Amino acid sequence: MLEELQRVVDTLAHRLGRAVAVDDLDFRLLAYSAHLDEGDEWRARVILNREAPPEAHAWLRRQRLGRETGPVRLPADDDLGILPRVVVPVVYQDVRFGYLWLLDAEGSLTEEQLGLASEAAADAGAVCFRERVVSHLRAAREGELVRDLLSEDERVRGMASARLVEGGLFALRGDVTVVVARPLPVGTEGVDEDDRMALQAALNAASARLGDRGSLRLVRPDHAVLVMSSAVLRRSPELPETLRTTSLERLGPSAKWRDVHVATGSPARRLDEAVTSYAQALDALRVAEVVPSFAPLVAHDALGIYALLAGHPFDQLGSYGVHPAVRRLLEADRELFTTAELYLDKAGDARATAVGLGLHRASVYHRVRRIEDVTELDLSDGQHRLLLHLGIKVSRLLGLV
Repeated sequence: MLEELQRVVDTLAHRLGRAVAVDDLDFRLLAYSAHLDEGDEWRARVILNREAPPEAHAWLRRQRLGRETGPVRLPADDDLGILPRVVVPVVYQDVRFGYLWLLDAEGSLTEEQLGLASEAAADAGAVCFRERVVSHLRAAREGELVRDLLSEDERVRGMASARLVEGGLFALRGDVTVVVARPLPVGTEGVDEDDRMALQAALNAASARLGDRGSLRLVRPDHAVLVMSSAVLRRSPELPETLRTTSLERLGPSAKWRDVHVATGSPARRLDEAVTSYAQALDALRVAEVVPSFAPLVAHDALGIYALLAGHPFDQLGSYGVHPAVRRLLEADRELFTTAELYLDKAGDARATAVGLGLHRASVYHRVRRIEDVTELDLSDGQHRLLLHLGIKVSRLLGLV
């Protein structure tokens, strides 16, 4: 698309003998001609940054260009370093794609020249329309194949993996990792179609930095999925946070959402094994929802013992029951429960536990004796410690704490 837009821009610039540029609807620069006439500070900044500066954005919004259907003359603004220019909406089949710009400091553009600019804007609109159609077809095909890639059927996964690579939709570079983003509603209202469109836009924005064929995207009923090369993720470790912030922005300021949690699965050796990384990311999301210390960004590799426990449905964990020793500890004193958990997390290191709780080491020893009295377990016994440690973690997953 960009090459075709560049040809439209260069042709018009040659015919009019002046600089031409095309922006998208957010005033991000798509194509621009050589500097053929007097420029201004705004044009220089747009070319340098590929988009209009924030103060120019506000100025442009005040011009209400979305209502215009033909060429519009805009005045100068000395404070912003803007010379007079003409803007022509880029429209095709009543769909607006952006704006075509012409500098016109002397107001010398004739009606005939404005007509040429309108024709070029229509050509640019046709280019953008074709790109949108192709993009939608590609997204539909990609989405269908990614759904198959995450199927429980091994044969279906294998065929989807081969088609994604052979069809040029994904560049295979070693192992792959799956990142999942899930919005958390405030009430019982779930994710609707508008929300899913917002998540799709967030996926597109976050994956744009991964380059062509660098990622695969899919929006499911209540979460968004991003499949990428693990090497790419290692080079861009900020991507989960970018996906979270972008999702929050796209979903919009609303009392509907508490937050967006983003989870990263462990690397899978092959593309057709991405379903394992996906399942791990979903497990990590489940843990983050009930153990807030892991939220809002959680990696399966960082879950510790929770990674093992989360592999089972939480209701199944509940059916096994919480060991009576853990229940006695919960009923006796939540402070003792917290001490027991940290003490076991620190492998029985009383000094590290004391530092974590802000206590003297003697106080930790006293609490450990009380914990043993309440639970009727011997914390010098490895089996007893494992039983209590697992029981504590299960009780957190079940929301008992």
